[in-house]
Amino acid sequence: MKASGKRLGLCPLCNPGQGTVPAMPSPFLQTRAPLLWLLLPLMAGISAAKAVSAPPSGLALLLALALVSAGGALGAALKHRIRLCHTLLVLAAALAGFVLLSLRHPHLHDRTDRPPREITLTLRVTELYRGDPAARSQGGLGRVVAAAFGEPELPGQLIYFSAIRRAGVPPRPAATVRIQGVLEPLPSNPGAGFEDYLDNLGVHHRLVRARILEETAAPGRLAAFYASARERLQRILGHGLDRHPGTASLYRAMLLGEKTALSPEQENAFLRSGTFHVFSVSGLHVGVIALTLRLFGKAVRLPGRIGAGLTLVVLWIYVQVTGAGAPSIRAFVMVAFLLASEVIRLPGNALSALAASALALLLVEPLQLFHTGFQMSYAVVAALILLGAPLAERWLEPWQPFTLVPRPQWRWWHAAIAWSGRKLIASVAGCWAAFLASAAAGIGFFGVFSPGSLLANLVILPLSSLAIVAGFLSLLTGLAGLMPWSALFNAAAALIIIASEWLLVRGTTLPGVYFPAAFRTGWLTPASLAGMTALLLAGSAVRWRKRYGGFWPPVVFLALLLLFGVEYG
Repeated sequence: MKASGKRLGLCPLCNPGQGTVPAMPSPFLQTRAPLLWLLLPLMAGISAAKAVSAPPSGLALLLALALVSAGGALGAALKHRIRLCHTLLVLAAALAGFVLLSLRHPHLHDRTDRPPREITLTLRVTELYRGDPAARSQGGLGRVVAAAFGEPELPGQLIYFSAIRRAGVPPRPAATVRIQGVLEPLPSNPGAGFEDYLDNLGVHHRLVRARILEETAAPGRLAAFYASARERLQRILGHGLDRHPGTASLYRAMLLGEKTALSPEQENAFLRSGTFHVFSVSGLHVGVIALTLRLFGKAVRLPGRIGAGLTLVVLWIYVQVTGAGAPSIRAFVMVAFLLASEVIRLPGNALSALAASALALLLVEPLQLFHTGFQMSYAVVAALILLGAPLAERWLEPWQPFTLVPRPQWRWWHAAIAWSGRKLIASVAGCWAAFLASAAAGIGFFGVFSPGSLLANLVILPLSSLAIVAGFLSLLTGLAGLMPWSALFNAAAALIIIASEWLLVRGTTLPGVYFPAAFRTGWLTPASLAGMTALLLAGSAVRWRKRYGGFWPPVVFLALLLLFGVEYG
């Protein structure tokens, strides 16, 4: 194992002189991620800081200990003392994670027992939740800028507000408003649901039955530009679909993340089939658009750096126009790291980019670690890299069609069958890995176990990718004033969406596609995600050798979890 650790190159400090890239890199290097030595203990430190608080005087001591440990790791690396380097590096990162969350959110553990009270606050609106336009209230998040006398702890805190639509001024993203309502403390130990979501954001208060008195500062120019651009994109995506409002709403939901446009039947079909993620602007959307832009850049022979820069600019505008949600920002950061490694010619890979993006996001906002989307998206992408890719490689070994026909004598249909088989096998392996990683999260966060998601994603993901490409081309041609072409791409996407919806709505009526389910205890949700990720990392580290169980340990882990940790019905 010691020699294997050196080959991993997981500690750049402990491997001086090992940084040269071989001429023919091993496939094992595709799962080489030195930043995991920082990321994993940092996550452990952040989790500890979320669970317990440290006195202000103790943070200085912990910070000093982290710096001493980091210096010791550097010294051990220079002396080639690998185990000591690893130990000190892990300790330094864990302490740094604890200090980071404590300093970033000093009021995280502050709880008040004050009763609900009427109050007037000055808020900067940071996020608006898109709900039913006919609903009585508009919800969102805001950062307290100023509070009434006697509320010294509120300025700087993030709170949830629910403003009555017909009373006062309508809220706008990035605007600063003066708002009046009833301030209520959130429970200190919220159960699963929206209150738990707010707690993981660091929100301790909610302002209900509120009305916005005035807008004290308008949104900036960029925010206004993104809002107007969103309205224009909505019009482009609806061009030519006036007679099909239901399909148009589903189309906009897929391209712009407007999940509120879905009907209850549509929402249930996609949720129960485990494919609801196609309506969250995330890795699928950003990845498909990034690949489309890169292929276009190569087709017109753009230089590498110009093509990468253009891709990132277009992606960033798309992320902002679609609401700058956390999933889309995470996907953008990962794509940015992948493109950066390509441009500066570093031996990057998907796992390294994944670790780098997670580390960067947690350094900016450590509470993201406790968001449902963060946990699910990184668990699934890690599974695709650590398990899906090697499993596909193993399954592809026996796929050798037409071995009796020399390759120079292949006809077009020989090549088509061979290519289709490879793609199908790789897709099945990827969907299987994603299912193993997401099954427990679906139970813990959504109360649904969806065995049918394995087949549903195998069918819906390619169709959704085609619809996203068609929608992106519609937006480009529409912005260029080529509305007939935009209508053509919209029609193509609409046909794909109609077929997808038909398959899912009828597929979810079949027995065994999904089961209502819940964990027997709440702590099993994070424990199952952590345990599955640990198994994937361990399996990848030993290259999924048969003597260590091959590809079976994650399957056994999930089976035991489903048998003994889940209640159904």
